[in-house]
Amino acid sequence: MSPEQPDLSLQNLNPQNTWVLICTYDRNDLLADLLTSLRAVQMPVGSTLVHPHVIVVDNSEEARAQTLVQQQYPDAVYLHEPTPGIATARNASVRAAPADAAAVIFIDDDERVDPHWFTALLDCANSSGADAVAGPVLPVFAAGEPEWLAAYGFVRRTDFSTGPHPRRLATNNTLVRAHWFTAADFRFDEGFNFTGGSDSDLFERMMMAGAQYWWCAEAVVTEDVPAARASREWLRRRAVRGGQVRAMKRRRRAHAGPAAVTVQIVAEGLARAGYGSLRRAGKRLRRLPVTYTDDYYLCEGAGMLLSLTGRSRHEYARSA
Repeated sequence: MSPEQPDLSLQNLNPQNTWVLICTYDRNDLLADLLTSLRAVQMPVGSTLVHPHVIVVDNSEEARAQTLVQQQYPDAVYLHEPTPGIATARNASVRAAPADAAAVIFIDDDERVDPHWFTALLDCANSSGADAVAGPVLPVFAAGEPEWLAAYGFVRRTDFSTGPHPRRLATNNTLVRAHWFTAADFRFDEGFNFTGGSDSDLFERMMMAGAQYWWCAEAVVTEDVPAARASREWLRRRAVRGGQVRAMKRRRRAHAGPAAVTVQIVAEGLARAGYGSLRRAGKRLRRLPVTYTDDYYLCEGAGMLLSLTGRSRHEYARSA
């Protein structure tokens, strides 16, 4: 940190020095709903009510969200980043935050915020002193919640009490103190541009560097789940992709040679797939329903092994 740079690591957070970062790609209808929900967030600053500071990074080829942002949220900073890739867009949003920003909040373009969401995140960050604070993301199913989901289970980061959080975070509802991107110079790894996983990779690296995380149960957002994603098949494919990302992380952080890393990936992939298979078999023998967790271990292990063939699933790849 240079003498000219203030120490932002424990600076008190307020609506004036905290920026909401949104990356979007060809989802203008969902983005409009998010911006409308952000406009409903009003916080007193002196004798006036203010809305959150917002930065929107449009990752489409032709700046297709510009008019929408200007109409829906005139005070937002709009940035067109045509270079494709989710990590590239996230890095662009971080660079666009002003030098005096004390914190940034990452949120997805298919979400909507609660009117008290912003204040809850700031209050929790100020009272805890945590480096990053995350809140729950509640799914809203386009075709109604499927009946099978209650028994199968689903990844919902909603079942934690407010307090210290020992797990890695994601960028779908998370405040991060800005010094991690300024003084500490952390960035999203653009090697994950099309596979996804750049956010989990970033938050894992921050944890390894000593970052402390906090959960804020009061900072609620909702997320649209289209019918195409409300299926066991989609969730299993997502788990396979998770295994491929896990193998990628192991390679990118490896201190051993390529052959040794390959052996490690094979061993871990087989172990996870085998454990998942045993869990599934045990459930079937006891005539119990197979759950998402059972499937996840099996599919994640398979994804790690599949990554060795060079046929990784690129969830964020653009069609030709």
